[in-house]
Amino acid sequence: MFLALIESLRLHQWAKNLLIFVPLVLAGKSDNLDAWTSCLLGFLALGVLASSTYIANDLWDREHDRLHWSKRERPLARGDLPLSVARLVVPLGVMLSLGIAIVIDRGAIWTLLIYAALTLTYSLFLKRVPIFDVFVLAVLFTLRLVYGIQLAAVPASPWLLVFSMFIFTSLSLAKRQTEVGRNGALGRNEVNGRGYIAKDAPLLFGLGLATASGAVLIMVLYLIHEAFSAAFYRSPVVLWCLPAILFLWLGRIWLLVGRDEIDDDPLWFALRDNVSLCMGAAMAIAFVVAWQL
Repeated sequence: MFLALIESLRLHQWAKNLLIFVPLVLAGKSDNLDAWTSCLLGFLALGVLASSTYIANDLWDREHDRLHWSKRERPLARGDLPLSVARLVVPLGVMLSLGIAIVIDRGAIWTLLIYAALTLTYSLFLKRVPIFDVFVLAVLFTLRLVYGIQLAAVPASPWLLVFSMFIFTSLSLAKRQTEVGRNGALGRNEVNGRGYIAKDAPLLFGLGLATASGAVLIMVLYLIHEAFSAAFYRSPVVLWCLPAILFLWLGRIWLLVGRDEIDDDPLWFALRDNVSLCMGAAMAIAFVVAWQL
């Protein structure tokens, strides 16, 4: 039961919360110990909260998950985690998360509460609303950046937030495209627990490519209008590598989506994909070179 509980917490999904540190780094506060401490505690608080909402989602979705090709292996869906334990862990996790947030910054509690309310609303209702569901997922990712801006006490960058909306909308559409495509291949017209039907696949694919292109364009505009004029970078011309690599990575993701060779979650796929990891490392190296050399 303990192992089932650990699995239900989806600790690997905490990797998404690394977005909290992005505003700190981009604002040039990498040498600020107080900012790092605040963000690290915030990372823990958001991770605990996110794990609690994952369990709540699995509680409500367990009947649909049992009909899904991969989600049926979740502990609650396969019956390895007692419902009473899951129902106890959710409120305890929320209270622990808010307790950590109080230690950091009381203002951060509001961001966590908004995140929790939106996540639970999504699990209960919004994920059944076509198109709007992927928009909500992008908002949840962008809230992580807002949270990081708040914790590190740095100015908000509109470019960063708009870029986040575009790229995470595209990746959320990739997830839905995979679900719709696989359901169609199994002869099912509707996706269990979602508002999509098999005929929606071309629309999802088109919107996914459009928002991916938008993300690359927003990054280019950010470089031209903000990054190149910032004193933070010593060799800003190297930053041109970033949109090029981003285009190649997003293009590859959608190529694999079209071939039905990707997991349900593109981000989890990327964390286990050697090519994606190499591209991520190349972007990190380009950023460090532009910053330090």
